[in-house]
Amino acid sequence: MSIKRRSKYTLSVLLLALFLGIIMGLANIPMAQTSPQIPVYKVAGSADLSNPGSASYWSQIPWINISLTANIPMAPTSGLTHYLLVKAVWNGSWIIILERWYAPEPAFGAWSAAAAGLYPLASGPSLFRLIMLTPGTTYTIEKNYTNCFAIVNGETIQGRLVLNYSGILLPTPNNTQITITSNGTIILWHSPDPMEDLLYTDGMFYGYYVNSTWYYPDRAAIMWYMGNVVPPTKDDMNMGGEYPNQTFDGVTFKDAGGSLAQPGGAANIWMWVSGATWNNITYDPAFKVNLWQNTSLTGLPYVDPGNHGFAVPLYTNNTNMYEVDTAGIWYDPVATSGLNGSLFFIWTGATYQDGYWTVEFARPLAVPSAYANWMPNITVGKTYYVAFAVWQGRLGETLFDKSITPNFLTLELVTTPPTSTTTSTTSVTSVSNTTTTVTTITSISSATIYVTVVGIVIAIVALIILYVVFRR
Repeated sequence: MSIKRRSKYTLSVLLLALFLGIIMGLANIPMAQTSPQIPVYKVAGSADLSNPGSASYWSQIPWINISLTANIPMAPTSGLTHYLLVKAVWNGSWIIILERWYAPEPAFGAWSAAAAGLYPLASGPSLFRLIMLTPGTTYTIEKNYTNCFAIVNGETIQGRLVLNYSGILLPTPNNTQITITSNGTIILWHSPDPMEDLLYTDGMFYGYYVNSTWYYPDRAAIMWYMGNVVPPTKDDMNMGGEYPNQTFDGVTFKDAGGSLAQPGGAANIWMWVSGATWNNITYDPAFKVNLWQNTSLTGLPYVDPGNHGFAVPLYTNNTNMYEVDTAGIWYDPVATSGLNGSLFFIWTGATYQDGYWTVEFARPLAVPSAYANWMPNITVGKTYYVAFAVWQGRLGETLFDKSITPNFLTLELVTTPPTSTTTSTTSVTSVSNTTTTVTTITSISSATIYVTVVGIVIAIVALIILYVVFRR
């Protein structure tokens, strides 16, 4: 090999090494060094939860338009909310987050099933879930199961009910109840979490069934990542059993439904529910019966102070989903004692007007030491990773069927006050018959975009140099 040719090869190797080194270095730039996707502006004043979004400081802050996607891509009832508008402020002691989304059919009067379970006289929609099976699903009754029964259109039949979709057979538990509609669609009643996992895995889950009198509450949730490892791109949660390694009808489920998929992952979730935590005595059935003032029903040693709206504090890790209190109304409690006041620690206010929900969350920045294992302290100078979810219960979204942010977003407290020129790229959107400044973002971080662009430029330059070298 000639010296000239060796020089070319040596130069090529050096250029390739330089190229890879630069890309690897850029890839390790932490997201915290970029501007937060959700800045939390410093303001003077407090939240007005009786009229969310009415405080004067909100008018100085542009909405951030966050794209949402279906949590169950193949289900027609999933991903019904395409975007969520968000603003956030802090006043020195509280963080306040304002959300707004389009909801053409609000789920007024629908109980949260968990809250309804506390009240013996609960009636109306959403006391339990109904699942519509994928069109084409059929069933048989296997008579050789002499100790099993099924309920079909209200009639109890001896035998085990077996579902069939495209040749996939799914035996159902004893006393499974179904209704067959006039067009042959199968509606499954009272589905426990493990059954929903089995239906989804076998392609039989089509969505939750709703009609004019049976539907589910609307919800909104904010997830705060608290894991001891770098958060994943996606906020993946497991489907599964009621608890890890649950055996259900002969099937063992390794994961608990609602647990985080990423090893080492953990998160705090703020969940607002129109049928339980919205302090509206007309449309929220739980507040209508004064549920949160009745300790004999809730099992809590404290009441909701002032009957204010609240968000249920949840905690999820690789093991399970938990409720940050001692009663465990929605999920298992994280502790059996202490935690006084925790269920009502996150305050909310909500209104529905002109086809839009507006929900305001307010929480002290600092949490009591008893809560600290399950709720984050929020401080200046730290980057938080958050995700959002919305449920349109009247249209069939509930439980794991929802609209979500496809990736985590960064959130930081900033010390600069908001101004009318906070954002450099805006679009004008009509919301509730008013003109509103909106910043549209996606869940792709600016660091990722930066690395990609720089990498492409470097690659082009390297190719040009190689072309020139080898042409000589």
